[in-house]
Amino acid sequence: MAKVYNFAFIFLDEIHHINHFITVAIELSKHHNVSIITYPGKHEYLKNKLTELDGNRVKVEKLKTLAFRAFTDKLKKRPLPRKGFWMKKNKNYILNNFDAIIFTDYIHHKLLKYRGNKEKPKFIKFPHGAPGRGYSYNKEQLDFDFQLLFGTFHYDQYKNLNLLGENPEIIGYPKIDAVKNIGNKKLFNNNNPVVLYNPHFTSSLTSWHEKGLKILKFFYKNADNYNLIFAPHLHLFQEEKGKANPEDIPEKYLNAENIFIDLGSQESVDMTYTKLADIYLGDVSSQVFEFIINPRPCIFMNHKKIDYKADINYRFWQFGQVVSKVKKLKKALKKAPIKFEKKYKEIQEKTMLENFYTENNSTPSERAAKKITNFLDKELPQ
Repeated sequence: MAKVYNFAFIFLDEIHHINHFITVAIELSKHHNVSIITYPGKHEYLKNKLTELDGNRVKVEKLKTLAFRAFTDKLKKRPLPRKGFWMKKNKNYILNNFDAIIFTDYIHHKLLKYRGNKEKPKFIKFPHGAPGRGYSYNKEQLDFDFQLLFGTFHYDQYKNLNLLGENPEIIGYPKIDAVKNIGNKKLFNNNNPVVLYNPHFTSSLTSWHEKGLKILKFFYKNADNYNLIFAPHLHLFQEEKGKANPEDIPEKYLNAENIFIDLGSQESVDMTYTKLADIYLGDVSSQVFEFIINPRPCIFMNHKKIDYKADINYRFWQFGQVVSKVKKLKKALKKAPIKFEKKYKEIQEKTMLENFYTENNSTPSERAAKKITNFLDKELPQ
């Protein structure tokens, strides 16, 4: 008789983490007890996704942080609890009631310390985006008992950097399963090409602060030729992270018929826009890897004139033309479809296969659930 395990998925972040783990939680819940452990709140998107994907067997548990910390969080209008204090408050419940704890970010430190040398719960690491810049290659990967990886590139990079633990497994990209029901959305009343401008939030890397308004101005002036979706990383316009101010965006761009602006809705994280757009315009966001699941033209803004060609952190800049000035956009956009077919399509297709492992007759989420269960069967025998 197969053993039934208790799993905890730790969710203390914004909604962009949800689609990376939710379908794996649902697959595990078909044979095991699964809880998504989170903070008090409405969690509308999480609950809606569970309903949409038939995840009624997954339990959502809302645990409070320390009372004084909750009070100060409220005073300072923090939307999320401070993770270390939340872990301290709930460590006994989490460590004593689950066989495995699954993380999508590096927020495991307190619980790892409290677990000490105990055999369980096992700590399992999910990425929350395709491997691109250096953030993906964190030495804290070695803190985890089990690693889930998206593809051969992911595995090879970790191996080269000595970041593979004792139990890595390649399973594909579960987010694909989570957004399978997302259809095309009509945003514009014309058939002009749709460009997705998707800047990152990190202040030292994003193109928004130096070039963003100029890019909006360019598309505003070229309304007869192009439509623009401006959907940055949802952290960009958060005061405590990206620090961009939405009031800096002129009203005329908000009302323009050929410009659609989304500063952080659920559609900015569920691949709605990466599926809809004809051309990707970005800087260092790993969302471009989701865009090239269906290869299409890309343009990248190298506003700081970085020497990127031998830098693995800019691997995605191989997918299209790299420009340093907004005034070069007109020519780049005009030539993008032709250059894509001649030069970049093959590179994108090769990269997509390296990034996201696929297998006939099973989904990434099914493979992940199976690999996790097999790992626990080996490590926690009856």
